[in-house]
Amino acid sequence: MARRPVNPPAEGWSLTIPPRLWADLSKHVIEASGGAVLLAGLADGPRGPRLLARDLIPAQKGTDYVRGEVGHHALAPAFVRDAVLRARDEQSAYIAVHAHGGLNQVGFSRIDLDSHARGYPSLLQISRQIVGALVLTPHAAAGDLWLPDGGRATLAETVVPGGNLLRLRSIPADGARPDPQRDRQARLFGDLGQETLRRLRVAVVGLGGVGSILVEGLARLGVGELVLIDDDTVDPTNLARLIAAEPDDPGRPKTRLAIRNARRANPEIRVTTLSMRAEDPEASRQLALCDWIFLAADGDAARYVVNATAHQYLIPATQAGVKVIVSTDGSVGQIHTATRLITPGASCLWCSGLIDPTRLAVDLQPATEREVARYVPGVPAPSVITLNSLAAAEALNHFALAVTDLHEDGRDHAAVIHRPRTRQRDLQNPRQLPACRWCNSAGWLGRGLRKTLADIALDAPHYPATA
Repeated sequence: MARRPVNPPAEGWSLTIPPRLWADLSKHVIEASGGAVLLAGLADGPRGPRLLARDLIPAQKGTDYVRGEVGHHALAPAFVRDAVLRARDEQSAYIAVHAHGGLNQVGFSRIDLDSHARGYPSLLQISRQIVGALVLTPHAAAGDLWLPDGGRATLAETVVPGGNLLRLRSIPADGARPDPQRDRQARLFGDLGQETLRRLRVAVVGLGGVGSILVEGLARLGVGELVLIDDDTVDPTNLARLIAAEPDDPGRPKTRLAIRNARRANPEIRVTTLSMRAEDPEASRQLALCDWIFLAADGDAARYVVNATAHQYLIPATQAGVKVIVSTDGSVGQIHTATRLITPGASCLWCSGLIDPTRLAVDLQPATEREVARYVPGVPAPSVITLNSLAAAEALNHFALAVTDLHEDGRDHAAVIHRPRTRQRDLQNPRQLPACRWCNSAGWLGRGLRKTLADIALDAPHYPATA
């Protein structure tokens, strides 16, 4: 099959479908020529409103998906009734889905549009939620939305945040203007791939050793907008591991160094800096308005917030970090770097045991109470810029290849563990617990709802943590 067109992010309404839900939808609708309904949450996005697909209701051929009186096939009235009542009860958008022939472009037929005009006003009255339709080919998607306020909108794009981050439009994007400053990169990514990077809004949570390298790399790749989050200031011991740190930087917010480096690397970049912790309401709000999140902070609260945001808002994220074991007598044990993907509905830090409920409860307290609650005084962990570079480079390479649709295996959700002392590199498949409240459609997946700090503390599930 021909390669998919690379489409930069589009302005307007979008629909995001988690990769596993997309695989089920494609199999049922595109491969088997069936019909279905998607239930979707709603959220604000960086370029317009976002529909967040959270559940699939497949229509069975012959009973739920039958020959239409006018068109080729139609959803049976009883199936539509049940689906729209469920959408009403769950406060979800109702999106009917079918496929057309073709590959790189698609649109609704006149029969489709006439059917929408006849039926969707009634469905709006029943559900009081958004109702609409999605038509697919393997490489294209078009959507027609009917809004509760009486308006009507088309989908600008359908997004699948998998190993390759797919952006499907009704027709492929036009060619992009070449960027002479990034000509060597564009020879790999293409002009449309470079334009994709320019239109992205990317967050970095934690601006220490790994985070500072991530900021530098994202700016030099040509990412158009960064959201930088860290409440810490520079310590003299940080200077050797913070990119472009200067002797008079101690005492300054790490966000100040990060914005200085980003603009030095890319004078046109737009930057939002938040000198606060990730669980602060404003930081959480800004994370939900991003296209990708990098997690380079060590605390369990930051892990919790980023993991929750990834699944609630269907935003892909990458955790990157380094662990160095040095005993009290100075002997060096295992060293490993880890780059873990947080793929909406597919890989989850809770399911993998990477958020400790006890440490989370402590980490969510005010600063003075956090210190009192710790039985053992904090001891700075070893940190070396070359080790930090391994984790950051792995994370940045995966991101750049994913958003430009260059990964050979689009299902790549595995964590990459690198052990520099033995030069060993392993892949670890993520775990997924059936009852997880975050990455499961029965829980918060695709809900698009924000939670208060009190909710976070009360809702933290007590899964066993692993090393």
